[in-house]
Amino acid sequence: MSGLEGKMLLALVAAAVSGAAMSFQGAFNAALSKRVSLLGTSVAVHVIGAVLAGLLLAGAFLVARQSLPRSLELGHIPWYAYLGGVLSVIIIAGVAFAFPITGAGLGVSTIVTAQLAAAVVLDHFGWFETTPNPMTWVRVLGVALLVVGTRLVAR
Repeated sequence: MSGLEGKMLLALVAAAVSGAAMSFQGAFNAALSKRVSLLGTSVAVHVIGAVLAGLLLAGAFLVARQSLPRSLELGHIPWYAYLGGVLSVIIIAGVAFAFPITGAGLGVSTIVTAQLAAAVVLDHFGWFETTPNPMTWVRVLGVALLVVGTRLVAR
C-alpha cells in the first residue's frame, strides 16, 4: 500500500467514525433538548466542546512547543473560514429538534443526503477552497439514489 493509499484509507476511517459519532451525537442532543430546550442544548454542547477543544489545543501547543498565531496571521484568514462555529449552532439545534420527531434513521439519512447534495455543489464550483470536482451524471445519480433511500427509510 502506497503512502497515498494509506492516507486515503485513514481519511475514510476518520470520516466513517465521524459519521457514526454524528448519529450518537444526535441522539444525545435530542435527549438533552427534551430536558433543557434547544437553546440550552446548543449552549451546553458548545461550552463543553469549547472547553475540550481548549484543553486539546493547550496540550498540542505544549507538546509541539508552538506559540499561538499572531494577530497579523489571523488577519489573513478569509472571513468564511470562521463560519464553522455559526453552522455548528445551526446543526446542533436542527438535529436536536429533528431526531425526536424523525427518529435517528430518517434523521441521519436526511442529513447525509443533504450533506452529499451540498458537497457535490461545493465540489463542482470549488467554493471555499474545496478541490474542484465536476458534477457528472453519475454523481447526480448518487445523490438521487440517496433521496430514494431516504424515502425508503421513511416508510
